[in-house]
Amino acid sequence: MEKTQPHLNLITGDVPAFVFLPGDPARIDKITKYWDSWKEIAYQREFRTCVGTYKGIPVAATSTGIGSPSAAIAVEELVAVGAKTFIRIGTCGALKSEIQPGDIIIPSRALRLEGTTQEYVNDDFQASADPTVLKSLETSAKELGIKSFTGVNRTHDAFYESAERFLRLMKLPEYACGELISSEMECSAIYTVAKLRNTRAGAVLAVNTTEPLDRIAKNPDLIYQLEVSPRAAEGIDRAIRTALRAVELLDQEN
Repeated sequence: MEKTQPHLNLITGDVPAFVFLPGDPARIDKITKYWDSWKEIAYQREFRTCVGTYKGIPVAATSTGIGSPSAAIAVEELVAVGAKTFIRIGTCGALKSEIQPGDIIIPSRALRLEGTTQEYVNDDFQASADPTVLKSLETSAKELGIKSFTGVNRTHDAFYESAERFLRLMKLPEYACGELISSEMECSAIYTVAKLRNTRAGAVLAVNTTEPLDRIAKNPDLIYQLEVSPRAAEGIDRAIRTALRAVELLDQEN
């Protein structure tokens, strides 16, 4: 009897090679509106999965919920049923004042400042985007005329972290050299598990708040202020379109 994955409620063959990973189950509707056709095949806990085609390419989308533990579960169980390439479509805070809500960020790697991957790998393991997926996302954004930034992302666990802990980022070498540009809660787990399971992963993040560390030092409440505005919503749409075009480019290489 075919094994059903315990959290995603999927079996082998349910999903194709390309899978988009939004955090929010509702964001799947924003993704599938661009597809040729689609259907929902599973919805259990935070994990909603839809499959369909985009410009003739078989694709799927599975929501991961919030945080690295559930993101790691999603990738593990999707790999078990046949997924090969993952693109996270999420949101993040920008750590540089020149990056504004509505812009998108493409993380080349993610600092593993969360607990989940500590149970997978040693401290020196780098959670990096697959180079081919990364390049496809950068090329996609450029082709679409979407303003994007590529750099290092910080993945962590607590949304309502203390300002004192948040400001410790200023001591990181990645911050000192200007590479650290964003913060969110899932990328490092997705990158790590995908790499360990011999699959590929990348991410495209819509900025929904700007929280430069020098400003946070003066006003700690800025950490928790997510912007709900047309430009922030447009950023999510830009991230989705960037991910979709990237899959076209990746499919052309096969």
